[in-house]
Amino acid sequence: MRERGDAGGYGGNGDGCLTVAVRMPARIVALVVVLPLRIAWDALMAAGRALGRAGGWLARVLVVAPAVALWRYALAPVGRALVWLAHGLVRYVVVVPAVALWRYVLAPVGRAVGVAVGWAVSVLVVLPAVALWRYVLVPLGRASGAGALWVLRALLVAPMAALYRHVLVPVAAGAAWLARWAVRALVVLPAVALWRYVLVPVALGVAWLVRWVVVAPLLLLWRRVLVPVAREVRDALLVAWRVAGYVSRAVGRALKWLFTVVLVVPAAWVWRALVLPVWRPVRRAAAEARRAVRDALAAVRETVRGVRADLRTALTGAPRPVERGGRRGEPEGRNPQ
Repeated sequence: MRERGDAGGYGGNGDGCLTVAVRMPARIVALVVVLPLRIAWDALMAAGRALGRAGGWLARVLVVAPAVALWRYALAPVGRALVWLAHGLVRYVVVVPAVALWRYVLAPVGRAVGVAVGWAVSVLVVLPAVALWRYVLVPLGRASGAGALWVLRALLVAPMAALYRHVLVPVAAGAAWLARWAVRALVVLPAVALWRYVLVPVALGVAWLVRWVVVAPLLLLWRRVLVPVAREVRDALLVAWRVAGYVSRAVGRALKWLFTVVLVVPAAWVWRALVLPVWRPVRRAAAEARRAVRDALAAVRETVRGVRADLRTALTGAPRPVERGGRRGEPEGRNPQ
């Protein structure tokens, strides 16, 4: 976009008074109209990006992950099992019997029937037809063709050739010469005279009038009025959009600072000063409780395993199996009996 200077620079750029009068009001109106639209547009874009990220996370957690797990651990194994079962059923119920039927029944019967039918057609149809064609129809056709050709040549071709050569050709040549002379005298010469002495001068006069009465004023209007006004309106809209962008970004930065000061900083202070001092002991106590529960469960499992081994020994008389490394607090290879 072409930047303007101060008021003294308008005349230096060769702008007319109409351009100078339109420029500043157009820019003011464009700024007033475009500024709310630009702020609303930036706010909608920011909200759309936030909603898009939240919607993507919810879609991954609530839809994609359950759907993938359902497909991977339920639908895909069931589908593979059904496909394998259907493949086995089709193979052993349909394909194998059909192949055996074709190979051992239909194919031999078809070959035998084909051989029999071919021999019958060859003996009963082909050989008599060949003999009839070779010894009857071909000689008869040759004789009939020669006679018909001689009659056609004597009665039709010779008279038609004489008529064309001695009557139609001279008459057509005379008619063509007469038609060519008539078209030239009655159509071509009047048309050339009309074009040269009437239409061309009239067209030149009309073109001159249209050029100076219609085209020249329209061109002047386009060049001196419409183009400068459109250029200034375009420049005003671009400047207003740029200024609105600066204002919108300033408003966004102010809102971001206000949000940080009012919400983020107090929340971070509450987290560091209040939540973390309470959360860390609670987390350590929970870890200690988990370890104590795991140790208790391990001791219970060991006790149950020893009681079960003692019962098996008492009931069956078999020696008690020695665990690898011995039980806790007992030497390896101890016999309870």
